[in-house]
Amino acid sequence: MHHIIYLSRVSGKLSSEELVALLVKARRKNALAGITGAMVYGEGQFMQVLEGEKVPVTALYERIVADPRHKSILKLADKPITERTFSDWSMAFRELSPEQAAELDGYASPAYWEQTSFASGSPDAILLNRMRNVVLLP
Repeated sequence: MHHIIYLSRVSGKLSSEELVALLVKARRKNALAGITGAMVYGEGQFMQVLEGEKVPVTALYERIVADPRHKSILKLADKPITERTFSDWSMAFRELSPEQAAELDGYASPAYWEQTSFASGSPDAILLNRMRNVVLLP
């Protein structure tokens, strides 16, 4: 098992419709590749955790790096892990109303992130907590 955590800025602006399409497409493709994780989007910035077998996770990250929608990509972690932190791929973003977002398959509400705890012994716990805090910002 392996994970990559990265930050990137979006080139241009993504509409709520584009974010929904991204979520639907990513869930489908990631499920086929055995990749789970989470992505947070807000204020023109993505933070994402990709987890699964090393080869498909690395291949997905390389496609993201080559994607013109991303710029200023900063890899924060790239290493083996003992288990998945996110058993189902999810994404949180603030451009939709809470009611609209709750209807999306794969959407994780701020309440979910607030209740999710990350093992403090994990070297990536700070990054994962940062993801949670981004979602919970007012």
